[in-house]
Amino acid sequence: MTRRSWGGRRRIGAAALAVLGLQGCTEDPPVEEGPTFSLMADRIAGGALMSAWSDGDTLLMVGGEIGSGGGIAVTWDGDRLCVERDVADKTLWWVHGPRAGEWYAVGEAGRIVHSVDGVRTREDVPTEATLYGVYALGDEVFAVGGAFDAEGGHGEIWRRRDGEWSAVVLDLPRMAFKTWEGHVVGDQHIWRIDGDAVVETWQGEDRLLTVRGTGSDDAFAVGGASSPVLLHWDGASWTPSDAGPVTQALAGVWTAPGEAVWVAGLNGATAFLDDEGWHAPEWPVSGEHFHAVWKHGDEVFFVGGNWMATSGERYGTIARYGEETAEVQAEDCG
Repeated sequence: MTRRSWGGRRRIGAAALAVLGLQGCTEDPPVEEGPTFSLMADRIAGGALMSAWSDGDTLLMVGGEIGSGGGIAVTWDGDRLCVERDVADKTLWWVHGPRAGEWYAVGEAGRIVHSVDGVRTREDVPTEATLYGVYALGDEVFAVGGAFDAEGGHGEIWRRRDGEWSAVVLDLPRMAFKTWEGHVVGDQHIWRIDGDAVVETWQGEDRLLTVRGTGSDDAFAVGGASSPVLLHWDGASWTPSDAGPVTQALAGVWTAPGEAVWVAGLNGATAFLDDEGWHAPEWPVSGEHFHAVWKHGDEVFFVGGNWMATSGERYGTIARYGEETAEVQAEDCG
């Protein structure tokens, strides 16, 4: 695979200066120019942010008060970060679209919001399951999710074809979480949608939360519980891959042809893999959990918040990889 190499900004610390015999220098040590990991915004009111997608020049993020409140949409146009509340009456977990100006956001209790050139309609499907993932694939759209129960839960796959949603399968043996180009990842399973059939391509002990790749023979699935899990698809099978410096469970992955593989996870985990190997910040830019990662323009954004909190109000957190700037304050859209 050819991956674009991204530089990083490295600062020379006191220990390194001692080794170099430069502690007596009065001038500040040089700083290599280039992009770096930084915290963009924190404690965004209205709920945790669960997903991001590029709507043309605007970065669109969705989320909400998981299990107890409505869905929100947060947008970033390069100058202003704004929050729109009550986009849905339930938390929205994922967003994706077939083109700029059209997107689908899915969430709890079968909620589906379809936006076309600024006009939004509800296209909810008849289920109490949470839809955790959505992906527009050609003229079809797939939404996946499920519901937990005492036996581990079940998974569901829904498809939108010719303007109508219908169930592909409602009884997968475990939860389904995300989908990309026909791959569906979930709890202890990976499936592949093949027409009207759903074929299992992997079974293991791990919970996989997100999948993304560059083509039919190159995809990555991430997850884990107390440690990171990274699987690679070579067109025939899934095999474990090394997560490099990442020690936390993973929740998000993003890549595209010619791009690095970016991952996001718990306790501020952010990193990427390119032709030179793995790169990660020396220290996490946040202690919050990142649920998704998305490249927008020349920067990469990590979105999340306190989405795993068991009490209190949820809030959103955004980190980014790019030119380091001051933190941005979110405001209500108006």
